[in-house]
Amino acid sequence: MMTDKLIALWEGTLEGSERDYAALHANLYPKLFVFASRILNDDELVDDLLQDLFIKFWETREKIGKIRYVEAYFYRSTRSIALNHIRLVRHREAKLTLIPQSEPVFSAEDIIVSRESDSLIKQQLVQILNSLPTKQREILIMRFYDDLSYPQIAKILKIRYQSVINHVYRAIQKLRAVSELSTFYAA
Repeated sequence: MMTDKLIALWEGTLEGSERDYAALHANLYPKLFVFASRILNDDELVDDLLQDLFIKFWETREKIGKIRYVEAYFYRSTRSIALNHIRLVRHREAKLTLIPQSEPVFSAEDIIVSRESDSLIKQQLVQILNSLPTKQREILIMRFYDDLSYPQIAKILKIRYQSVINHVYRAIQKLRAVSELSTFYAA
């Protein structure tokens, strides 16, 4: 069985076997490459990220220790580095596109009131988001924070497109039902 073979290769890797790690790389790299390419659509970037990931796994293999589901662990890690890369790129782009504009002058009192109000809203939002089921929270973050489309989320999570839409709809309904934020933000 493939799972047993991968576990044996990882256990050999833990013992320092470069040969087992090379075999593990040969087994998993092509699948991970296709998976990450669907997310990032840039083969050279995917190749670089996966090489870095495999190097990191080799260097930290003792810390990682035994893995029960080797293939799933590698897929999850690949997904994580791809999403982290998307976040990093978006963050950099946002910084570059900020255009300084003259802002209206507010009194110190206005600024303090605004900050307190923003802080309270942020606290409420975080509390409400944390009350959502894990899957709904993850999908909301991918949709609105990472700005991924519904089809991209469906591919990443390997669920149906309609399931993604249902999760988002239910999460937003829950957010509206339990929050006073709907008075601030109407969608």
